[in-house]
Amino acid sequence: MLQFMVEKLNQQLHMHGMISDIVLRSDHSLLEESEGQEVLITFSEAEDEKQPKATIHLFSLEEEDSCEIEVEIDYPYSLQDEEIQQLWTQAKSLVAECSLTEKRRFVEPGKQAEANVLLDYHFVVQLPQTEAEEMAFAETLARFSADLGMLVKLVIKK
Repeated sequence: MLQFMVEKLNQQLHMHGMISDIVLRSDHSLLEESEGQEVLITFSEAEDEKQPKATIHLFSLEEEDSCEIEVEIDYPYSLQDEEIQQLWTQAKSLVAECSLTEKRRFVEPGKQAEANVLLDYHFVVQLPQTEAEEMAFAETLARFSADLGMLVKLVIKK
């Protein structure tokens, strides 16, 4: 399922930005007899560290023949409160179920070393079995790719 999803997303995402990395992770639990796999796809408008970057996590849900898609979009710059609110309002107009996290790191009291804003959301897709399901699946991935392309390009008006 993960290979199938990577191929389908690769086809869609290139129309809205660029994929800079694809990583397959395997985790084996030392306490339980289980192993999990995850694919991480790094996506952005352009290869620039100062621009927003999305990390797409793909988790295969074997028993259901489905895949969970989790997206985290990192806005790596310091924003004022009203700019953060504006960003979230714009993002929620595209993806209503997204959430926002603000992270600030200080090296000493009053001296900020790093600040960023993170938008995230997730959803599950089923492996299509029929032609109708294939059409709905393709439409979902096309909408997701277009929304993600817009989310990494959001501009805060100062």
